[in-house]
Amino acid sequence: ELAIRVRGLTNQFGEQVIHQDLDLDVRRGEILGIVGGSGTGKSVLMRSIIGLQTPSAGEIDVFGQPALGLTDSGALREVRRRWGVLFQGGALFSTLTVAENVQVPIREFYPHYRRELLDEIAAYKVVLAGLPADAGPKYPSELSGGMKQRVGLARALALDPELLFLDEPTAGLDPIG
Repeated sequence: ELAIRVRGLTNQFGEQVIHQDLDLDVRRGEILGIVGGSGTGKSVLMRSIIGLQTPSAGEIDVFGQPALGLTDSGALREVRRRWGVLFQGGALFSTLTVAENVQVPIREFYPHYRRELLDEIAAYKVVLAGLPADAGPKYPSELSGGMKQRVGLARALALDPELLFLDEPTAGLDPIG
């Protein structure tokens, strides 16, 4: 069963072609790493799959649903609920604490959850990502680069996603960790 199906993907910025006629299949349970130099289109590919970058041409299906041009907000929300994303550098909200950053996707999809449950889930995900238990009330400005990356990972894991997108997941982390 395919989790991601990409056919004929073309991404370009002006005259600069990043991808041309790219095909990609990712099966459920498969781990796929895309390796390449800086500026070769790894992040553009991920952004295209998750709908943040509109490609020039091609088709993208995620969990059997067309990801491009998906206008039904219910179908789009259902697909997005099933994945987690770690962006380069963590992409944290600077005015939210660590715990609040981790809670963002939970609040989006489960707004009725009680504050106590949100705090409990965030605390668990923070420790799971390798941060100290007392990191929850801190703000991103109080964290090192590696700690910010781990908060981003905790947020990506917040919904126990079926599909996980990691954009440069080891940036800022020590090699042993």
